[in-house]
Amino acid sequence: MSAVSIDAGRLIQRLEILALTESAPGVWTWQRAAGVKGRVEPSKTRNLFSAVGIGARGVEIIIRRRAITLHNAMVWTDFLTGRRQPLFLTDIAPQGRLHLKLQAAVVTPVTCTAERTSASVGSGGRPVTAENAKLTFPGVLTEKYARYEREETHAENDTSYVLVTPKPVELKAGDLVTVGDGPAKAVYNVTACHVLDEWKNEYEIVWRRDV
Repeated sequence: MSAVSIDAGRLIQRLEILALTESAPGVWTWQRAAGVKGRVEPSKTRNLFSAVGIGARGVEIIIRRRAITLHNAMVWTDFLTGRRQPLFLTDIAPQGRLHLKLQAAVVTPVTCTAERTSASVGSGGRPVTAENAKLTFPGVLTEKYARYEREETHAENDTSYVLVTPKPVELKAGDLVTVGDGPAKAVYNVTACHVLDEWKNEYEIVWRRDV
């Protein structure tokens, strides 16, 4: 088998490798781990970074071999426009002896806060709600479906998304998740958890309102 030839002169795009860091108890953020140069080209197909949601525009990246896994993320700064674009890594494979080929989805991360509460009975038989856990973390939203139901007295509009998170972010059904920025900014209920993937977790979240 002939060796794969990579033109080093084409590795001109600026890329940052990000590592997930717990900067304070329960506060997860992406932090810059290293800077590299690489080649970034559009993929021929959409990148299905979520197993239960809709995919996103994909890119293919070539970099020199180095320590990197799918637990990392990247930011690509286009040398022509200067635009910084976050990337969600979905595949890493050797490309010859000296390089790696990465597949990534072009995404827009959001900052999320999750709260878990429990109810108990206090003095006088009154219900007491206590906050058991609170997490702040980066996530990526993708669309799943939207449903409109009309009943006899009112209608409900359910807006559903899939929230894709780094693997250390562990949520449970019933948790409240606040998406703090972007067009989907709202408070959602976690309705289903998909946690079997080695590198990420996916949560179906729903915002329900009467109309």
